[in-house]
Amino acid sequence: DKELPFNENLKELEEKLSSAFFQGSYAVIDYQDLDLSENQIKELEDVLKKYNSKILGFKFKEKKVKKNFVPKVIEKKALKIINKTVRSGQRIEYDGDILIIGDVNPDAYIIASGNIVVMGALRGIAHAGANGDETAIILALKLMPQQLRIASLYTRSPDVIEEPTSPEKAYIENNQIIIENI
Repeated sequence: DKELPFNENLKELEEKLSSAFFQGSYAVIDYQDLDLSENQIKELEDVLKKYNSKILGFKFKEKKVKKNFVPKVIEKKALKIINKTVRSGQRIEYDGDILIIGDVNPDAYIIASGNIVVMGALRGIAHAGANGDETAIILALKLMPQQLRIASLYTRSPDVIEEPTSPEKAYIENNQIIIENI
């Protein structure tokens, strides 16, 4: 908001990003109507990085062009919705996010450049962030995979696995895959 002082804008942004909804979100920093200093731009970037937001690009006045700025915005692909159970031996690959309304059976493969959400049991192999996106997540109502991969990291289930009692999400933190109840 160009009517507010920079610090108030930054405070509002931080309040919004602190919500779990925006964790790992994507951002385009648009300050073409504002006259921001290098330090203010750095503060803005730091707040986004603090909340694991990925900066896709910048919109700015021509006189502010810096070599390390990315002037173009990367277009996100649409969500692919699979409205059935993915059977053993099936392989689904998509350049974007995948939502499966059903189960993923053992020996089924789900590969996405973005996030994977399974509204059922995930018992097969899931690879989110297949293009190297470490902010990708895997979420399932029953997370019991043979193998989980996010970007270049992977993990497998223990030999004996208990059926989860609540939905779980897997994500990368400190260079390891973390699984937590949601």
